[in-house]
Amino acid sequence: LMQTLIFNQGDASESRIYYCAHYLADSLGLFAAEQLQVTFTTSASGGHTVQGGQVPAVLNREADLTLGGPMVVMKHYQQHGAELQCFCASVAANPWFLAAAKTQPDFQLNDLRGRRVLDVGNVGTATLTFRWLLAQHGLLDQVELIAGSGDQARDFATVANGEADYALHAMHMLAPAIAAGQLSSISSLASLCGNVPWSAYIARADVLTEKAAAFAAFSRAIKQALAWIATHDAETLATSVQRYYPDYPLDALITGLAAYQQAHVFAPNGLIPADEFNHFSQLLGDIGWLDPSQPVPYGALVTQAGAE
Repeated sequence: LMQTLIFNQGDASESRIYYCAHYLADSLGLFAAEQLQVTFTTSASGGHTVQGGQVPAVLNREADLTLGGPMVVMKHYQQHGAELQCFCASVAANPWFLAAAKTQPDFQLNDLRGRRVLDVGNVGTATLTFRWLLAQHGLLDQVELIAGSGDQARDFATVANGEADYALHAMHMLAPAIAAGQLSSISSLASLCGNVPWSAYIARADVLTEKAAAFAAFSRAIKQALAWIATHDAETLATSVQRYYPDYPLDALITGLAAYQQAHVFAPNGLIPADEFNHFSQLLGDIGWLDPSQPVPYGALVTQAGAE
């Protein structure tokens, strides 16, 4: 008997290339092999907060699940209690990168001292995490962090022509400029920030219980997709998921996916380890995104659907 799940991805811009595991599972027939039909939907607006487009769709049961930051589940817990849970990992490290006009093969974070970094994305948690990283290395008042203009092409040109030294953005956005030769990838922030559950599949706790078999099937398919990503090159991966990114150039897709593979951004096995979750909540408390006086309990917010 075929089971169904409705998956809301937020607005169309939320469909980033580092979120390709579920598209790969669909493309390779892994959902179908689990007798599962996953319907991909989007909402009018995405967003980087609890109020973003995809979370309300899950809360009001228009959708069964979404994909997003466990940071959203933590924040929601502090405001409303343990209504939402993360149940399968997708992205296990910070997917943001620094890019510059020319390659810098021996780059160290200390090289940012006295430099101008253009924060092209202006995404709250990513900006705060970068500031946390600078603070950890005693660089917070040594680096000029410039807010992006809102015009990505203009900001990339500003870095390419040397008016700013570095662009800070997700590789999803940087890869087309890198593939075109406009910018060079300098450093992934993944290893610098340590493993954190940056993105995971999220559902209501009660819906996870009601549709336990369907969610277990979903998780098994995602784990197979993640294992496949770990054992295939970026070109093969790009070819398998290209149809889900119709407006994204293939050379950029290969460039971006290769960078994410090399940085170990994709979760290795779908698990969300407690130590990584706690490291992330500590970081988010340090930067003021979470209330540090109110602990977020791993046991209440993370369940491993299908781990049984």
